[in-house]
Amino acid sequence: MSKSSSSSEIPVLVLVHGATLNGAMWDPVRRFLDPTFRVLTLDLPGHGSRRGMRYTLAGAVQVIADVVRSVSPSPVILVGDSLGAYSSMAAAAALPAGQLRGAVLGGATFNIAGATALRMLAKGAFMRCLAALIGEQRLIEKLMPKALGGFGMGVEDGRRIIDSGMSLVAFGQAVKALHGVDFRAKLARMEQPVLIVNGDGDKPNVDHEASFVAAARDVATHRFDHCGHGVSLFRPKEFAGLVNAFAVRVADRRAPAVLGV
Repeated sequence: MSKSSSSSEIPVLVLVHGATLNGAMWDPVRRFLDPTFRVLTLDLPGHGSRRGMRYTLAGAVQVIADVVRSVSPSPVILVGDSLGAYSSMAAAAALPAGQLRGAVLGGATFNIAGATALRMLAKGAFMRCLAALIGEQRLIEKLMPKALGGFGMGVEDGRRIIDSGMSLVAFGQAVKALHGVDFRAKLARMEQPVLIVNGDGDKPNVDHEASFVAAARDVATHRFDHCGHGVSLFRPKEFAGLVNAFAVRVADRRAPAVLGV
């Protein structure tokens, strides 16, 4: 951030998590974010502290809008991965005029429809059945430490996500809520700068990325090599570096465009 920037111009980063997870998923990323920025995390409906609710897109928009309004008039940048990115695109139009400065969107460049949607819906139904048969918390304790470790996440970080309230059944709720929604059109209506981030192994998002880029008004892209879906989990340091650079760019056009990662 340039020395001429006042504290009122420094953006608040609002981090929005992916399906089944919660705000604690951002802990590895937060370690590498510029301490100049105020950082807020939240739990979407059906997740974390809101596990008693059902995930709906309208409910997610409300949660994000409430957090953004809570820091008014400070400028805000939304940072979402997967479900968090879709939820952020939907929330953009509901935020106070002039407060949203931009968005970093990971793993959210295809509309959930067709054969891919059917596979995701089937996965959600399978997870719901397993949770009913075995018990959701028991299933989480059995499966998720290894699954989170597969992203390269440390034991303590994985434990914090689990203890903060994971929800496997929320996956199916989220897929149903997003199914058939035209997120390309929602992105097209965003006037603020957007950074689209994907992993090169995330086939549905890579295959449809170009159509989202073409629809956006002010967009840049970044592609992580040797990375699948969940870019912020796989590459937290590099992802944080992208967020730092993007936040500087949209907050102060006179500042350098890139921060070291």
